[in-house]
Amino acid sequence: MSAFMTSRFSSLVSSLEKGWDFLCRMDKLCPLIIVGLSVLGVVGIYSSGSFRGSDEWQKQIVFIGVGVLAYMAVSVVDYRFFRRFANWIYLAGAALLLPIAVFALLKIRGFEPIHAVNGAYRWYFIGSIGLQPSEFAKITTLIMLAKLLSTKPLGGFIESWSAFWRVALAATIPFTLIFVEPDLGASLVYVPLTFALLFLSNLTPRFFLIVGGIALVFGSLLATDIFLYRKCVVNHIEASVAERGRIPDAPGKTCGYQKESFFPLKDYQRERLLSFVDPEAVDPKGIGASWNVRQSLISVGLGGIWGRGFNKGTQAKLGYLPELAAHNDFLFSVIAEEYGFAGCAALIAAYGALLLRAVQIGLRARDLFGSLLAAGIAVIMVVHVLINVGMNIGMMPVTGLSLPFMSYGGSFVLSCFILFGLLQSVHCHTKKAENAGVSADPGNGLKAARAVGLPA
Repeated sequence: MSAFMTSRFSSLVSSLEKGWDFLCRMDKLCPLIIVGLSVLGVVGIYSSGSFRGSDEWQKQIVFIGVGVLAYMAVSVVDYRFFRRFANWIYLAGAALLLPIAVFALLKIRGFEPIHAVNGAYRWYFIGSIGLQPSEFAKITTLIMLAKLLSTKPLGGFIESWSAFWRVALAATIPFTLIFVEPDLGASLVYVPLTFALLFLSNLTPRFFLIVGGIALVFGSLLATDIFLYRKCVVNHIEASVAERGRIPDAPGKTCGYQKESFFPLKDYQRERLLSFVDPEAVDPKGIGASWNVRQSLISVGLGGIWGRGFNKGTQAKLGYLPELAAHNDFLFSVIAEEYGFAGCAALIAAYGALLLRAVQIGLRARDLFGSLLAAGIAVIMVVHVLINVGMNIGMMPVTGLSLPFMSYGGSFVLSCFILFGLLQSVHCHTKKAENAGVSADPGNGLKAARAVGLPA
């Protein structure tokens, strides 16, 4: 019995020592910023729904709790484990997207676990619980892209063709499956993510010039489509005024342009883009497609320098900010009204600190895979922040991208914690290698990996 107790005590001491060693190696700045953002998000969600007695802030606390557990679990695992099983992880992410894409394409109705919400198929439903697989597909695709690009270094486009088409295919599959749901905002994340990782992998500049030319052609076609859509909307308004003496309530949705279009967009997506470019044309009354952005701008302006104070904002309380979006897509405007320019500046500075820390961890990573993981996490966060803040202040079209760690949503919050758990894993296991005297890339994971040709 004594020997058994001694053995158990020794195991306990060993576990505690390992746990303490891991805590000492952890990056402390990222968790502190993440906790601060999460708390501010809960406060903002409470304020946005307090007028209607919403309990979404309580649910958000639960989401954050689950996210923290996922963060710790992922950060403990050596990030190279995910590289070993990248193919299976990627296939799992794509498999979750496929049924929803099929339901969206075929417009299947009457099946409760997968049904449309506001015309879009994006979730699996188990009772009142919804799971949005597109949030997790960002993680699985990032792991797969980092694995592909770290396996064989890129160089000239012709020499790198075999690796490039695999990367393109790995990014195109989830992009397409999410685009058809339809979820334009979530699918667009894959474009900067893929090209950022290709750039960091030292692909020849000629490739980016070619892609830039293709993007220019694509942009021209999109601009032509939006121009023709605008013409259709204006004609529809003029015809309605001539026949009925009034402007139709939703001219962008009732003009019938989608049936004639050559471009793969939904009319509500065109309406959002046109409301950003020319809001007077698509929404002359100011109560349709441009309403949310107009009210968001008012909310931001009302905040002034120091804001109105906690729970004293009026735009959300009076219902001007949309009830379905004030706590997620337009949470930034709620924060801006209550905490003003000073609060927004502090918020942007916090995201900037997270970005800087992700870059530092990526530069110190022990191999190219870790560097690309850190870079991809930084890109995903920056895209979300820039687009979300931009659409709240009228600088970007409304695309439905949420604010990391702050906007309401279980799947989104969990995906953010998992992503930064991966970043913590890169940091901790690079630190462990350095402490143990194991060879790691000296100071710059990307440059060192390129110099030797293969990851450590």
